[in-house]
Amino acid sequence: MMLMNRMRSITLAMCLGLCALPLCAQELSHSIWMEDLTWVELKAQIDAGHTSVILPTGGVEQNGSYITLGKHNHVVAYAAKEIAAALGRTLVAPVLKVVPQGPMDKPSGNLLFPGTMALRDETFDRVLQDMVLSLAYAGFKRVYLIGDHGQSQAIQDQVAQRMTRMLQAAGVRVLHVQSYYQPELEEAYLTRQGVPQAVQGEHAGVSDTAQIWAVQPDSVRQAALLARSAQQPAAQGMSGRPELATPELGRELLKLRIKAAVDEIRRNEASAK
Repeated sequence: MMLMNRMRSITLAMCLGLCALPLCAQELSHSIWMEDLTWVELKAQIDAGHTSVILPTGGVEQNGSYITLGKHNHVVAYAAKEIAAALGRTLVAPVLKVVPQGPMDKPSGNLLFPGTMALRDETFDRVLQDMVLSLAYAGFKRVYLIGDHGQSQAIQDQVAQRMTRMLQAAGVRVLHVQSYYQPELEEAYLTRQGVPQAVQGEHAGVSDTAQIWAVQPDSVRQAALLARSAQQPAAQGMSGRPELATPELGRELLKLRIKAAVDEIRRNEASAK
């Protein structure tokens, strides 16, 4: 009850404040990125029916010697923008850029490489919950979580279910879009394109390299990609044969992921009616 009263109070205060603004302050920006809008512009879009929002999560981590640390953030930002455009009447919240990377008291995997940044699982859970709550306070009725990092998926699902229950009385639903993160979908596509599964790799492999290359070409150090050392792949923070990646493969992989996400969201909305 306290939560619902708080949301009603915030909405009333915003309405009163908006009415007092001069018309020149109410010129609208049509960006789908929340952070590019003023609060006045954001409220106007929500009032006009843009009540759905994508909350993307990325990651800052090592990706071999040839991909920059922000790979996940660049890829998920691109995907979120495309998903929002396909759905219509949907905005995009700021990317949550730091995510879980395994136990902090016994670092392993990516945490053994300089540059990887991490949140504990419980911290990520609470930050994500508070971001969802902030979006609900703003007036959004649908919040879609999409994550580009494997270790974020289960926590996002837990948060989505919990927040949907918590905000049910306010008519807010939160969905963790599972279809966006499907490594098997990417593996199958690469196999059809003649890249054997045995050489696709997982972390910083063909799929990862192709997608970031398509979205942010400057994030791929092509000389380093072609001149990898004779060290074991795990010691370099990568796997597979990433030199087989191309921007064209990346664009097609992203199309598959974006379509899968859009289809899942539309199915979810249809089933809720």
